[in-house]
Amino acid sequence: MMRPEVGDRRLLFIISYHHACNDGALIALVALIPILVDDLDLSYTEVGVLGLGLLITVVVQLVVGRAADRSFSRYLLELGALLMGLSFVLVLFISDFTGLFLAVILMRVGASFYHPVGITWITREYSGPYLDTALGIQSGIGNFGVIAALASSGFLGEMFGWKAPCILWAVLNMVAVVLGLALTRERTPASGYRRADSTVSAKHTLSKVGRLGAPLAAGGVLYGVTTYYGPVNLTTMHGWGAGAADLMFAVWLAVGTISSYSYGRIRARLGRETIVRSGYVLSIAALVALYLVSDWYLIVPVLVLFGATMFLTYPALFALVSERTGLEERGTAFGMVFSFQLGGGAAVVYLCGLVADAYGDPSYAFLVAAAFTGASLLTFFGRSDGSGTGG
Repeated sequence: MMRPEVGDRRLLFIISYHHACNDGALIALVALIPILVDDLDLSYTEVGVLGLGLLITVVVQLVVGRAADRSFSRYLLELGALLMGLSFVLVLFISDFTGLFLAVILMRVGASFYHPVGITWITREYSGPYLDTALGIQSGIGNFGVIAALASSGFLGEMFGWKAPCILWAVLNMVAVVLGLALTRERTPASGYRRADSTVSAKHTLSKVGRLGAPLAAGGVLYGVTTYYGPVNLTTMHGWGAGAADLMFAVWLAVGTISSYSYGRIRARLGRETIVRSGYVLSIAALVALYLVSDWYLIVPVLVLFGATMFLTYPALFALVSERTGLEERGTAFGMVFSFQLGGGAAVVYLCGLVADAYGDPSYAFLVAAAFTGASLLTFFGRSDGSGTGG
């Protein structure tokens, strides 16, 4: 008989595959920004406006998370993947910034489903020591989708035009819909799950997770600023090709993926809070280094250190949220979690666009992100959730 804390590995696979398609599709378009800046004549401010589209996700996923608590549905992930695929079909027919922004809005609506539904499902299905491992696995597979998008989109865009990667990710998301419908049709709510009722208020849930808001927002800022402005900084300021620039940051994600798979063991030795604190300190140092250097032999070690530490902070923070909340409010909780994360990322990505235009240099975005992360980290020092070295 399967141990309850381990759960169904097949379910973990399909949820993780949705994560890969969701995040891979999002980053595929971001990876094309160096090409879009030239082909659609985008300014850095318009690049920031595209990042501001994350606010759509912030609003929608709060609704999705609350709905997931009120009524269990195995099809919400498939709905999100379907909308993601359709958004890339729409991209095929655009020729200016306005059309691109409309496609991004639909894409962000679709992206609103995975995190409050997928992460919640995992935290409900898996418990005990395996929870950290399951969170690390889904994070790592999600990162693999992002690596694939970053490593391929720039090169495909240079060879076949920037719409070619969009076709690829439309197909992959449709495959996620088919697989999800086939493999989860018999699923029922996890043992111990009960529907949220009127006594489980969103305000009560916010009181449990709100203190983690600033560190969660910093995670969104680190990811958003690095992906939006890292490659375009190398192409516009240092003469790199789009494919080569994207590949550098695919290294960053590859290292992050490897460290995510190791999260369960690392957490057992260091503790969740230590992982978050040290990860953010080293991320700040990496951002400052990226502002200063542009040679590949200097960038690679910086990105290796950055990826190895930053991507461990995500499952650590998610586990802290899971530890603080009950099964019946997880959808609401993770809707809030990713609103903090994406809302912070969207606002700072837009601010970075304004700063980059003001100075005519996208590398200034790294300094803005470093400053925000430092301020957020101050709210995390001195806290204790009882996680210690083994919590």
